[in-house]
Amino acid sequence: MMTIMGRRFTNRGISTIIAALLLIAIAIAAGVLLYVFSMGLIGSLQGSGGQQTKDQLIMEAYQWPAAASGTAAGNSLTLNLRDTGASTINIASATWYVGGVQVTCSGCSSASALAPGGTYTATLTVTGASYSVGVAYVLKIGLTDGGIMSYGVVAGQSQ
Repeated sequence: MMTIMGRRFTNRGISTIIAALLLIAIAIAAGVLLYVFSMGLIGSLQGSGGQQTKDQLIMEAYQWPAAASGTAAGNSLTLNLRDTGASTINIASATWYVGGVQVTCSGCSSASALAPGGTYTATLTVTGASYSVGVAYVLKIGLTDGGIMSYGVVAGQSQ
């Protein structure tokens, strides 16, 4: 016990202050280490991701007429496509899906390469599923470089 100016002081009071300061210093150090680790992890995850595709393919118009019965869509879907990106798109090796069902491009020749700024008319043979007139279906075009273009088409209509 120590007395200063008539007051008694014990060593326990000073040790609790030092202990509290040590705990604060340890918490700050742990926070800094966690921040440095997480920034390094986030930076490596962002930097090592897949490369983005440079394909930009827009559908300018489509025509999907109804069948003769009028309740089902016809078997032919015609698309007018335009390449607005900076790279050439190989239409011939693309995979085509309408409503989740793979369809064939009967109008795509083996030499179908769509240059930037160019237009292309693709005719799809949509068989293998029944498509109802007036129902919107998702048209997906899977390109060879990993790009997936997605559009909405309504069976029995033109746009």
